[in-house]
Amino acid sequence: MPKNEDHDCCAECRKRTLDRREMLVLAGGAAALAVLPACGPPTGSPPTGTIAAGNISALAVGALVVMSNLVVGRDASGVYAMSAVCTHAGCLLDDGSQSIAAGLSCPCHGSAFDGNGKVTRGPAGTPLQHYAVTIAADGSVTVDASQPVSASTRTPVS
Repeated sequence: MPKNEDHDCCAECRKRTLDRREMLVLAGGAAALAVLPACGPPTGSPPTGTIAAGNISALAVGALVVMSNLVVGRDASGVYAMSAVCTHAGCLLDDGSQSIAAGLSCPCHGSAFDGNGKVTRGPAGTPLQHYAVTIAADGSVTVDASQPVSASTRTPVS
């Protein structure tokens, strides 16, 4: 049946239908909304169990490296490991310049931690948890996240 522009019914129908461009815009908007929950900084849970953390030869004195939800650092006293999950809202921390001097920052709400996990800027109020580290004869570093240790604990490098 041909459309009759003078007929009220057809005019009403045209008002309620979308043209191709409008449909694509709406579909694109719906797709964007479906993706939004996945956008933003990643979150995680503190590490658990035993974790292989590379080789000591790749970790210079003064280095601080984030490995997913774990941070491994090396200072003049030795190697240490701590959680890379912000104590405020669970976001994964950034290591910026990968140095102890630069510390860690949270991309979610702006918390900052020094290179040993102490809070230097909130909203986080709790320091990062440290974990036991072992270094094998071949230089491989292992972190035991089931063994919390004090923030001053270091594993000497032989």
